Amino acid sequence: MTQTKMGKEKRKNPRVSIKIPVVYRVEGNMLAPLSAEQWRQAQQNAYTLDMSLEGMSLAVDQPLSVGSIIPMNVFLLDKLRLVRPYAEVKWFKNRRAGLHFLLMSAEEREALGSFLGDAGKS
Repeated sequence: MTQTKMGKEKRKNPRVSIKIPVVYRVEGNMLAPLSAEQWRQAQQNAYTLDMSLEGMSLAVDQPLSVGSIIPMNVFLLDKLRLVRPYAEVKWFKNRRAGLHFLLMSAEEREALGSFLGDAGKS
């Protein structure tokens, strides 16, 4: 693990600086089904500042509440693959948010790991 200015690095996986598109939505009741029109109205666009297998930093237009759980679509640029994690907002400051992945399929996690490994080499 690396040292930071504020102390020991807590991340298990290294972050890769990368800018890729993300679509997310903040929901009130995650169990209530939404129509396609309601989904389009609720979705927000953002882009990553950095990513790891554990989470990401996002540049966002709208404030995010710390502790919120948000579903997202992350568009991997290598082969137009898509991963759909659920993430918890850990911090928000100056239109930037730190998110920790909570739920992602094994296939998506493998695709993300492969993508980040390739992106980290460039």
